[in-house]
Amino acid sequence: MELKAKTLEKVWAYYLRGLNGKEIGKLLDISPRTVQRYISGSGCRETLEPKTIHQKAFELSAQGHSYAEIAKKLRISKTTVYLWHKKRKQQPTE
Repeated sequence: MELKAKTLEKVWAYYLRGLNGKEIGKLLDISPRTVQRYISGSGCRETLEPKTIHQKAFELSAQGHSYAEIAKKLRISKTTVYLWHKKRKQQPTE
């Protein structure tokens, strides 16, 4: 039982870092389905707010990624990334 609790803690920590089930499963040498069960059974999902693709693009940009790199990672066009950033710069800050 103690081993399961330690594994659940690790799954929770990796999940909070933003890793998906496959990545967590590989790191902990358990199946992705087991990871899904741990996540759904522990209430992890309710505590996290999903990020929109816009937010992810802006975070990647803040980390220094180019528009082309962001587009490739998020599987959207480079033009879309550029237009989002252009529109954001034009909006008045509150």
